[in-house]
Amino acid sequence: MKHLKSPAARGALALVAGFAALALTACGAGQISQTANQVAAVNGTNGQVGDAVVRDVSLIIQEDNSVALKFNASNQAINTDPIVLTSVEIEGATFDLGGSKTIEGNCNLVADSAQGLEDMRADAAEAALGDDACTEYLETTVEGTDFFPGASRNVVFTFDAGEIAINAPIVAWYPEAGTTDRGQDGVTGTDTEDADTHAEH
Repeated sequence: MKHLKSPAARGALALVAGFAALALTACGAGQISQTANQVAAVNGTNGQVGDAVVRDVSLIIQEDNSVALKFNASNQAINTDPIVLTSVEIEGATFDLGGSKTIEGNCNLVADSAQGLEDMRADAAEAALGDDACTEYLETTVEGTDFFPGASRNVVFTFDAGEIAINAPIVAWYPEAGTTDRGQDGVTGTDTEDADTHAEH
């Protein structure tokens, strides 16, 4: 024979269950609100202060083991007010910006290695725009040791509006697709007759 609980007992159980559900909901809501404002521990490759924005910041280990600093600094000003990049400091290394760089409104400063600038056809793009060119290209070299792919270094960009600190990844240079060939001996070469011969087979 089934035991029937009294209405009072059933009401008490329902009340307890309701409070438990409310407590769990409040707890869950608290966790969501706490994580909603959290940011990653690594700053990433982009940053902004005022109208100054830097993107795609990375340290590139070249084929000859030299290191280049790659970045795109832009002026996001709606008006024509210029911004000035006064210095760039790299943790544990020396970098010469070559003097302050003034970036006009809606213009850019693109920095990379000589090979990187060549790969993006920087000279051709600037020549095509003529007097309307609004991008300055900067060849960079970083003096330092112990640069390893997968690691990172702090890079601080100082503008007249303030500083932008970036935890820049260190990556290895890779050739443009189709410009190298790995022969039968496992050695990678550039565009040569031997590479063409392998490509035909």
